[in-house]
Amino acid sequence: MSNKIKKKIKRLDKIIASHNYKKTLNEVDKLLKDYPNNLDLIKIKSIVLMEVGKYEELLKFHDSYSEDIYTDIDIVHVKMVVLEELKDIKEIAIFANKSLIYYPDNYYLVNTNIDTLNDFQMDIDDMNFLKDLLKINPNNVDAYINLGYVSNNLGRFFDDSSMYQDAVNYFDKAIEITKLNDDNPSHIYLDKGESLIKFKKYDEALKTFDLIDDEDHNADMKFREKAIIYRKLGDYDMALKYIDKAIEKDSFNHDYYLMEIKGTIYLCMGDYDLAIECFNQARDNNRSSYYYKAFALKEKGEYLESLNYLNMIEESEYLIKKGWRDYNYERTQKLIKEINELNNSKQ
Repeated sequence: MSNKIKKKIKRLDKIIASHNYKKTLNEVDKLLKDYPNNLDLIKIKSIVLMEVGKYEELLKFHDSYSEDIYTDIDIVHVKMVVLEELKDIKEIAIFANKSLIYYPDNYYLVNTNIDTLNDFQMDIDDMNFLKDLLKINPNNVDAYINLGYVSNNLGRFFDDSSMYQDAVNYFDKAIEITKLNDDNPSHIYLDKGESLIKFKKYDEALKTFDLIDDEDHNADMKFREKAIIYRKLGDYDMALKYIDKAIEKDSFNHDYYLMEIKGTIYLCMGDYDLAIECFNQARDNNRSSYYYKAFALKEKGEYLESLNYLNMIEESEYLIKKGWRDYNYERTQKLIKEINELNNSKQ
């Protein structure tokens, strides 16, 4: 770069610092006629258009260039800010993934990628979009993880167990990439193990959870999932052993779900008083806790109180809109019918 243009750019920086954006824009447009591919000038114009809120004009300005301009991280950041202001989630995800190819360790881009992908976990459209993202950035671990989440959700809502195997495959790919990056994939082992539980591959799930070290920060969830497996297998002593380990590891008492699981173990053992005691310590206003507590009360013959809890469980508006099955509501209605029949038989 010549000394002449360097001096002019330094002068523009001073004008920007004084917030005289109109003058800066006029000056930079003149210079761009002579130096159309100068990244510093492109960056200055981008910053000015962002500061004055001319977002659409900025995007058109960028579109007039090849994607080579995004080798400048400052220009990348400006466009990301504009896309976030426009709240265009898909465009944010696409642009973040393109940029991650050049800046794989950029903290801002990595976190933006994770945050935006959290919006794509539920349906077929999300799955197709995530697959398109992987065409852009084949090493996007979070895209594979979210594909696993979508597959799990579709498997549950459509009663399609083959989707759980798809989820396992996506999590395996995410684990593979994570290991290549010398990162710890313990959180992905959890996701894979949970999918294997849904697929009723309990032995494989146990082996997957055992890949997580007992001192790992995800160890409490490892013990939790192992407790669920042993409960499903009918080995209640082992189930209680592992849920107690999970509770011990969960030193901040954040996971009230653990008490719900412990309650279901006692429920399976027929100890309804201990089960209810656990459910009372679980999360408030939680449909599954209400259901399990109602089930225990029904088994104790306390039908009226059981119905009170069941009537607090409402159908999910979200699932209705999606046209998906609401398993919790279905089993609630089934239990209400059963209790009413028991009441009628006593009269």
